Amino acid sequence: MGKPQHMARLLGWCLTDLMLQHENIVIAGEDVGRKGGVYGVTRKLQQRFGADRVIDTLLDEQSILGLGIGLAHNNMLPIAEIQFLAYLHNAEDQLRGEAATLSFFSSRQYSNPMIVRVAGLGYQQGFGGHFHNDNSIAVLRDVPGIVIACPSNGRDAVAMMRECVRLALEEKRVVVFLEPIARYMTRDLHEPGDRGWTAVYEAPEEGSVVALGDVHTEGRGTDLAIVTYGNGYYLSRQAQKTLLEIHGVAARVIDMRWLAPLPEEALLAAVSGCRSVLIVDECRRTGSQSESLMALFAETRPNVHAARIAADDSFIPIGAASTLTLPGRESIVTRALQCIESRGTADC
Repeated sequence: MGKPQHMARLLGWCLTDLMLQHENIVIAGEDVGRKGGVYGVTRKLQQRFGADRVIDTLLDEQSILGLGIGLAHNNMLPIAEIQFLAYLHNAEDQLRGEAATLSFFSSRQYSNPMIVRVAGLGYQQGFGGHFHNDNSIAVLRDVPGIVIACPSNGRDAVAMMRECVRLALEEKRVVVFLEPIARYMTRDLHEPGDRGWTAVYEAPEEGSVVALGDVHTEGRGTDLAIVTYGNGYYLSRQAQKTLLEIHGVAARVIDMRWLAPLPEEALLAAVSGCRSVLIVDECRRTGSQSESLMALFAETRPNVHAARIAADDSFIPIGAASTLTLPGRESIVTRALQCIESRGTADC
């Protein structure tokens, strides 16, 4: 456990410690038990904690979320897993119409705190279609009161999951924990073998703390601030290196971490000192996080020139074309240079 690990393994160890710490945590979802999850995140949890705490459910997302709501009503803390983001859409009303509204419509007399782990977003090589590679989170962003967490790396995933458990237990929040599938097994950042995307597991009470609304800034460049999340943070870190070494552009990269509530104050502080801001959003241009971010900077920082690059308004293709509609390292570099060159014009 002293060796750097990828996100999937770190998150699995985190869930293990949380289940040891909180005896009322129940994990439920398709294939989470005997199989250990499609990507191995919940591997061995059922053997350690039993089938009554790590439940293999029916292949029905409405049942999974309904089970989570019922468990929460009975003082359990459910961590329900939706196997792929696209599988959420046929059950999203369980969140909007039930889980996220109970506290509101009961004037806080009742609550059903829960965490919904969702494996999703794009960049899965060879995958595609609208059932596995899905980059639409608009329906979640539209539900008042829901917390949306989106870690980009293993260390953040551990710290943010612990914060999400705290939010559920202490503040009775409904939390969606969006995990970028393409980063589960990622080890390297810039070149093979650099292990730039791994981390050593940090034990409970000793590890990093990422509170709700905390963002992370990599670099101190003032030529450009890149605001992003999830896979976009990984790609933007690669673009940041290219921009500096080849084009002489010093950029800082800001990982939002929390998609809702939007960490407005932290983001505004993070871009301070930069005249240009580029928003890198892996979700579709229409209904994406970039829309609210563009509005934020336009309304509060009129002297900052903001631009965005987002995915096309398209389902993600299959096979070799699986990243065709999505932002990439090269397209981020190109858009960043355009933004800087056109600073002060309507194009940026």
